[in-house]
Amino acid sequence: SMGKLKKSYAERQGVGVATLRFLFDGKRINDDETPKQLEMEDNDTIEVYQEQVGGYSS
Repeated sequence: SMGKLKKSYAERQGVGVATLRFLFDGKRINDDETPKQLEMEDNDTIEVYQEQVGGYSS
């Protein structure tokens, strides 16, 4: 499942998985989805974004 991939990536980056967003073809990836369900092919790219937490500075 993609949940394992997401957790592994977060651990390698030293951040919590909840702070990251994983997107494929512009849609958020759910933990229980599989590459087959997402119709992924070799060399497809998953986009990863770190959530921006609050903050306003003047």
